[in-house]
Amino acid sequence: MVNFIRTKYFFLIVVGSMLLFSCGSETSDNQEEKSLVVKIKNPTRLDRTEIVELTDVDKSQFTPGIRQVENGIIEAVDNDNDGTPDKLFLKVSLAPQETKTINLSDTENYEGQEMTQAEISHKVGGEWKDREYEGGVFKNVSQISVPDEHTDHSWFIRYEGPGLESEKVGYRFYLDWRNAVDIFGKKVDTLVLQEIGQDGFDSYHEPADWGMDILKAGKSLGIGSIGYLIGDSVVHFQQTDSVTCEISKNKGLVSSISTTYYGWDTGEEKTTVNSLMSINSDSRAVDHTLTFDTPLQSFCTGIVKNEAAEKIESLVGSNGWAYIATYGKQSLADDNLGLAIIYNTADVNQMVDGNYDHLIEFKPSEKVKYYFLGAWEQESEGIKNKDQFIKYLDEKVKMLNNPVVVTME
Repeated sequence: MVNFIRTKYFFLIVVGSMLLFSCGSETSDNQEEKSLVVKIKNPTRLDRTEIVELTDVDKSQFTPGIRQVENGIIEAVDNDNDGTPDKLFLKVSLAPQETKTINLSDTENYEGQEMTQAEISHKVGGEWKDREYEGGVFKNVSQISVPDEHTDHSWFIRYEGPGLESEKVGYRFYLDWRNAVDIFGKKVDTLVLQEIGQDGFDSYHEPADWGMDILKAGKSLGIGSIGYLIGDSVVHFQQTDSVTCEISKNKGLVSSISTTYYGWDTGEEKTTVNSLMSINSDSRAVDHTLTFDTPLQSFCTGIVKNEAAEKIESLVGSNGWAYIATYGKQSLADDNLGLAIIYNTADVNQMVDGNYDHLIEFKPSEKVKYYFLGAWEQESEGIKNKDQFIKYLDEKVKMLNNPVVVTME
């Protein structure tokens, strides 16, 4: 009898608690709503659009995908496909010194256009003959281990490597020994990578409705690629044990590509390096973050030299973000193109003029981060002259040195 009474009371307590939780949804919802209110403050006197990662939020309260919120767009990203988001991004536009309060729980369906994308596409159904791939059709894949046979002009990978783009501009880099980063200039504000190279392997060198390949990399690093400096010469990726590339995020507010170069042998040092390139919606700049298992003494990046372009450098102190850039009629369309690398001065060993590049040599570190970008005058709402380009870079650096302030209520 005693056991029955105890069991009965235990049952009533459990059921009562469940009813309280259910019927008290108004209180629960109010608590949840309060915990999902975020304030974003712009400390500068500049108009700016930012994408911030919200780390101090209970992500389990969100469904993976993109939603519209008042004053912004929110994306919940489920990397491991377990149904619970791993990351939360918020896109918000801010007037000078403005603070916006955003209720993340008050959402609507997002009905806008695609904002970013990353892709890699290689042929399937053909066969290798020596160093060239014959036959087959292109197929997009999420990752690739680069075949030993693959080199430049193997006709295996569509536009010769992975691609990354926002509404403003596209980039690709050669997934072979050259490893240079190239630029797809865009005359439209829609995504175009999926179209490029489908109607002919290198048709993108000719003007099209969407735009064209606008950068001649030649023997250089192109813009923002990675190398090893010996004297005034740069070692690319002639010797590696293997290379893998993965589309780590595709579509939404941010897209990114992760590439690992195992056993990169520079001739003087050997390391494994991971390159993570990410681009945000409404941005021209690629965030390039490198991690090394063994830091390199002479790791560098750079901008291709061009006689038609003027070299520009920001006035900087010993700390904070700064830039090196070029501007002039250096595009393959014979019109204005600005190129820039934005770096943290505390990370830099020296600036060097190499044979083919304006170079930045970094101090040895397990992690290096910088940004690279191109600005073509034929862009939709493009930058048309050097003064506009310098103004854009100065503002970009000021925003990096004065990030938005995010607080949860």
